[in-house]
Amino acid sequence: MKPTCPICTSPSTPAFAAGEHRMYRCDGCQTAFVFPFPSSAEISRFYDRFHLSSEAGGFYDEIEDRMQADFPAKIARIIGLSGGNPGRLLDVGCGKGFFVKACIDRGIHAEGIDLSVSGVRHATEVLGVKAIAGDLASLKPQLGIFDTVTFWATIEHLADPIGMLRHVRDVLKPGGRIFLSTGVGADWLDRLLPGVTQWYDPPQHLFVFSLDGLQRSLSAAGFQIEDTDACFERTRLRKLIRIVRGAFLAASLRACAEVGRLRRGEFPMTRFPLGNHMSIVARRSD
Repeated sequence: MKPTCPICTSPSTPAFAAGEHRMYRCDGCQTAFVFPFPSSAEISRFYDRFHLSSEAGGFYDEIEDRMQADFPAKIARIIGLSGGNPGRLLDVGCGKGFFVKACIDRGIHAEGIDLSVSGVRHATEVLGVKAIAGDLASLKPQLGIFDTVTFWATIEHLADPIGMLRHVRDVLKPGGRIFLSTGVGADWLDRLLPGVTQWYDPPQHLFVFSLDGLQRSLSAAGFQIEDTDACFERTRLRKLIRIVRGAFLAASLRACAEVGRLRRGEFPMTRFPLGNHMSIVARRSD
């Protein structure tokens, strides 16, 4: 059975197999998604290991270090697009609270929420920032209303991304903004190396959004797009390097794949550490 796209309800086509998981590509918005979704038990087992320290065999420490390097550029983007005053800010999926702390250090009234009890404990006890553990849907009345919500590299992990965006909208004041980032699929790099960029990584990533798919999701949740950067980097030089490096490596790997198919009928493709990263700013529409 071919599922319909959870984003735009268009038909989908089997696209990629990643271990025991299969991803489909929407024929309409070109977003890729896992179907069927992994069980909650499987996802729990994955994240129990994923959030371990590097010494214990986990992966999050390395990702967190890379994300922290982007904080200054992200905060500058927030301040610039908020007219210098982001107001009260909620970081959804705050993890250990490092982005909340970086915002506070820049004079922004920030707090966080995350499902991880251990992450929130680090945020409150080690960093001394305000954060709460739990699900946004159930904690909305307790949290109150915000001027700004940040949602970094989180939406791709969710089984119901539009539902979560609607919960985000509920905690934003009229005209409030969401700053969101995620890996981008169905762009020029993904077309060169279909299905093997770093974002195709179930059960960690359940969705690989196209730009169109993410814009549709925000619109369906009651947001109006204000700004889009389909290849976000912390500096212009890094963006240029990313584009050139990605184009060269993707074209080279694609050429090797074609030669391999000619010689042996197949080429053992693997997941490569390539992929563009998009950042979108949207305003709550009323």
